[in-house]
Amino acid sequence: MTLSTIDGSDGAPPEPDWASIYCDEFDIAAAHEHWGIVTRELRDAGTLAVSNGSAIQRLVEFRVQYERASKHVAEHGAILPAKNKRAKVGQWNPFWSVMRQADKAIVVLEAELGLSPVRRGRAVKVQRGKKANRAADLYLKPVSK
Repeated sequence: MTLSTIDGSDGAPPEPDWASIYCDEFDIAAAHEHWGIVTRELRDAGTLAVSNGSAIQRLVEFRVQYERASKHVAEHGAILPAKNKRAKVGQWNPFWSVMRQADKAIVVLEAELGLSPVRRGRAVKVQRGKKANRAADLYLKPVSK
C-alpha cells in the first residue's frame, strides 16, 4: 500500500470554490472571509481537522444566507405590507423565516465545531499560567494555630 498526499494534509480542509456555489461577488467575498475566520479560530484552538471541512462549509453557507436575509429584513421589516389592499393584513417576510432558520443552524454548527464560548472551553483544555507572587500574598499569610 502506498501513501499519497491530498489537499488539506496539513490539518486544514481545502477551501471550497465559492464561485461555483454563489454568483454574487459579495456572497463569494463574504464566504471567503467567513471561511478564513472560522479556520483561524479552529487552528488557534487546536481543533482544526480535514474532517471538519464539510461542517465548516455548511457553517459558512448558513452565515452567508443569514447575512443576506438579515439585510432584506433590515430594509423591508419582518412584516411586509399587504398585497391585497382590501384585507389590509400584512404578511411575514419570508426572509425573516430564512434568517431564523439559518440562525438555528449556525448555533448548532458552532457548538459542534467548538466555536461558541461555552463549547470552546470544553473543546480545548485551558492552559493555565504560573501564579505571579504579589506583595499582598506575603502580608496575608495563613497563621498557624
